[in-house]
Amino acid sequence: MNRMPIVLGAVAVVSILLGVIFLSGPSESPADDGCLKLGMWSSDEKAPVLQEISRRYKESDRKTDGKCVDVAVSVYSSQGSVDVLSDAPGADPNAKPDIWSPSSRYWVDSVRTAIATRPGRVRSVPENPPTLATSPIVIAMPEPMARELGWPEGAIGWRDMLALAQDPNGWGSRGEPWGAFKIGKTNPTFSTTGLLATIATATALSGSNEALTLPALDAPEVASGLRALESSAVHYGKHSSVFVRNLYAADQEGRALEYVSAVALEEKVVLDYNQGILVGDPPVKTTPPKVKLAAVFPTDGTTVSDNPAIVVDAEWVTDEKKRAAEDFLKYVQEQKDLFTEEGFRDGEGNPGKRHAVENGTPASPSFRLVRTPAFEVAQGVRNLWQRNRKRANVLLVVDVSRSMEENVDGVGRSRLALAKDAAMLVPEQLTEDDTLALWEFSSPLGTDPRPWRERVAAGPVGVVRDEFGREVEGLQPTGATELYESTRAAVADVRDRYDPTRINAVVLLSDGRQEPRSDGLPSLEDSLRSGDRDRPVRVFSIAYGDEADRDALEKISTAARGGYYDSTDAARIQQVMADVLSNF
Repeated sequence: MNRMPIVLGAVAVVSILLGVIFLSGPSESPADDGCLKLGMWSSDEKAPVLQEISRRYKESDRKTDGKCVDVAVSVYSSQGSVDVLSDAPGADPNAKPDIWSPSSRYWVDSVRTAIATRPGRVRSVPENPPTLATSPIVIAMPEPMARELGWPEGAIGWRDMLALAQDPNGWGSRGEPWGAFKIGKTNPTFSTTGLLATIATATALSGSNEALTLPALDAPEVASGLRALESSAVHYGKHSSVFVRNLYAADQEGRALEYVSAVALEEKVVLDYNQGILVGDPPVKTTPPKVKLAAVFPTDGTTVSDNPAIVVDAEWVTDEKKRAAEDFLKYVQEQKDLFTEEGFRDGEGNPGKRHAVENGTPASPSFRLVRTPAFEVAQGVRNLWQRNRKRANVLLVVDVSRSMEENVDGVGRSRLALAKDAAMLVPEQLTEDDTLALWEFSSPLGTDPRPWRERVAAGPVGVVRDEFGREVEGLQPTGATELYESTRAAVADVRDRYDPTRINAVVLLSDGRQEPRSDGLPSLEDSLRSGDRDRPVRVFSIAYGDEADRDALEKISTAARGGYYDSTDAARIQQVMADVLSNF
């Protein structure tokens, strides 16, 4: 067992209620202030801290070549950063960061591996980048559930989660009325937290005290154990924010113990949640939850996000920028107290004042530190998860109202044409044995009183793929936008053919507002919240184009414990659709 502090030599990866306050992002600097401009990409959890450090740095007396330095910190996904820096197909050629700090050095290793086989936009990647701060991956549980398992003193691990997931009585096996055990985890293909949690789980299932190896991943007990645990997933996702905000919405409705039993999160996210700060871009500050989360450190092993930082070695990073970036990173490493005040542990794993049981996490927990495996083994973990993840039962519902024929500014194509391209991603990102169906909706046509029309009946992706492509191509704009009735019917359809072995969901894309006008949104929300709790159907909504009813779509997804996605910039719809599909 390790006891914190951690030494990281071997470690690598609600709709909010009215009255919330958005935390401030980076301040805009005058273009002519004479300072050298640097751009820094960061993972979302630590971006607010780095933005504050950047502000302090600029106001300090530190200069490079006689100039003050202005570092603009922005959130950029880790996988997206890897794609840009390694010049992957489709990556934005205009994206040019000077400094990069992902959640884990796994992503730094990803770039190094990519550019070893083909030219990238970066020339080299350092072997041992500095660690800015650390945050262990924990099993975050509503506190009553964690205490039932013995938190904070008791030994709790991944195998305890597996036992609950495999027990048909769920929490009833422990005499509690909380129903089935349900886990939430971000998608390891996109998310550092999801990947690190899966590495820790696989290591625990292997029974080894050593770092994972490829032969260990082939062990039947590892695959079967992972499959059993994943069978309890409520959904996946690219970012932890969807889980955090759904948890908060459930808490405010007095249902904190219904949505999920355990979520793999960074410890810092748990501390923030208990304080009323919900992770995201931007994060949101609101009142603290009624039921706190407890950070469970798996005694059979967990990993740590080590937040490395590198100066990008690329043609656009001049010698002057390099010197400035190196000095800025030295300054960042001097701000240990600021990181610990914000819920991180420092680079050596030492806690701050907020790390206390009354805030949801013990300062010095006992657990086994899982060593990060070799890069190819981490890739093997992602592949293992993909084979054993919970399968999906997805109904894609596309708005085909008249407004969809309008051209998108600067693109020269209609909204519907771009939406069709995005829809074609669905069977590509799902697997052959996921279930897929397609509806269109607008307003009633001919003698049919219903505003929706089934275009592809539900079937395995491998069976309906060709039909799905033909029907998507055949979508034509017509009529108005009967959003509420169509959503209600779509959820009812998926619930009628509910499959308990799958993530049952509606993906709803709309570019307009309810027509004819209706006061039916509260009724729809109530029906989604109070629907069959043993057969939950989640709604993942996309606000498409600048005329979409963002408020209504977000409320629909929050009530259905799904996720809301903003594509009001219609040109981004393919990326947004990819983000939505990460939930499956």
